[in-house]
Amino acid sequence: MTEPLTADELAAYRQLDTATVFFARAGIEGSISEDYTGPEIRAFFPELGSVVGYAVTSEWTTLDPDSPQLDFLDYYEWLTRQPGPCVAVMMDVDPRAGRTASFGPMQARTLARLGVAGVVTSIGIQKLDAMRAAGMPVWSTGAAPAHGPYHLVRYGATVSVGRVAWRTGDLVLADSNGAIRIPVELARDVLRKARQGGDRERSYFDVIDAPDFSIAKLREWVARHGSSYPPVDAEQAERWWATHGRNLAPRSEGISK
Repeated sequence: MTEPLTADELAAYRQLDTATVFFARAGIEGSISEDYTGPEIRAFFPELGSVVGYAVTSEWTTLDPDSPQLDFLDYYEWLTRQPGPCVAVMMDVDPRAGRTASFGPMQARTLARLGVAGVVTSIGIQKLDAMRAAGMPVWSTGAAPAHGPYHLVRYGATVSVGRVAWRTGDLVLADSNGAIRIPVELARDVLRKARQGGDRERSYFDVIDAPDFSIAKLREWVARHGSSYPPVDAEQAERWWATHGRNLAPRSEGISK
């Protein structure tokens, strides 16, 4: 079993942005996953800063009066038994998901009291001023004035929020860009790689911001950091054009090879 991250390691994650950490993970695994939220999930209170913690998942209906309803207090007790800090990842599973705003300041303040550091949800939020005053960072699809019957139907199972499959216990990092999932067994390696990536990005900006900048100097940098600009694969490009080119302007226009 992977040891939980230390307070210093969690603090180090909060100093990094999600994009840097995400591509650090890709560098370790050798491929780019889709474990990042889509544009439909946005930070509602970016001034509250970034959040890192362990996912605690739950599913809710927001309009259906006939859905099963679990006891909120049992759910809250379960939350207190999970490794912290927690990030509540909440999925709207209503037959009319996305219609209402069911997450508000009462639940935000309660979750904060239980040690939840942030919320990533496909449930809309309401009472924005009171939510901001509650100090709970929230990543959601939107806001609306009201909701219907609000039922907790399950917690602890895998959920889909922002087109990411989240499991309870996953590491979550969320900032103004959105949220990403980091498998806990990779968390320390990803953190180490992300710190190195920051050094490389700074060296890139040193090149393009230099008074004597030129494409020739940029080519020299690329030769030393090839993974930032992958080499051109001519055969792959031809296969892509054969499949997708019919949807574009004639290939005789512009420069494509």
